[in-house]
Amino acid sequence: MKSIFLSKVSGFTPILAQAAGGTSLTSAASSALGIVMLIGFIFGTICVVSGGFAIRRGDADSGKLSIIGGLIIAGAPVIVKALFTAFGVGSSAVDVGSFQ
Repeated sequence: MKSIFLSKVSGFTPILAQAAGGTSLTSAASSALGIVMLIGFIFGTICVVSGGFAIRRGDADSGKLSIIGGLIIAGAPVIVKALFTAFGVGSSAVDVGSFQ
């Protein structure tokens, strides 16, 4: 029974994306972080717009906090890239632009 199982397993080809050859951990992390950046940018933009609507309704304090929070969320990749560059770790997995 054991030898039959081993012969079946040895001919098994992986169908998982993580097991496929040709991709590296850096490119996979870059893709995942790119998706997170996109979701964060969309969520931050929604926060800024909802803050504008809150100010329009007359709730200025909540609106200002929502706008500031949305700007921080949407700009987080640029803030982190600036910190990486400032501390000498400029080669991060996701490149959001070049800083001088």
